[in-house]
Amino acid sequence: MKLNWGYSIILFFVVFCSLMIAFMVFSFRQNNDLVTEDYYEKGADYTSQMEVNSRSVTYNDSIHLTDRTSHVVARFAKSIKEMADTINIYVYRPSDKRLDYTINALLHTDSLMIDKKQMAKGRYTITFNWFHEKKRYQVEKEFFME
Repeated sequence: MKLNWGYSIILFFVVFCSLMIAFMVFSFRQNNDLVTEDYYEKGADYTSQMEVNSRSVTYNDSIHLTDRTSHVVARFAKSIKEMADTINIYVYRPSDKRLDYTINALLHTDSLMIDKKQMAKGRYTITFNWFHEKKRYQVEKEFFME
């Protein structure tokens, strides 16, 4: 059977529409959550975040993460332990917000254990927040869970 130009155009439109419908079904099934729920508020407050980052840059090398079999060990330098008695740890998973969680801990020793039971394989950003003399400090560390 030989196709003339009329049937070819109709066949092209049918195939094109089928592919577009398949693409739409695929795209609606994807998870498209925002990075955070209060994304716009955080964007408006970016100036204060830049001040916190510039104040905290001296402490970026003061926290070390070590991977163990059942937990992640965060070791703090003496300068951080002397500054803060409590620390807020935010474990952030960029690809799935359901795996994000927060830990509030007291710093009695120079290390802290983060349980790996709540973590799935993949990349995490672990953010350490603490206050000293009513000023907030923040250090972010990248961690890859295998």
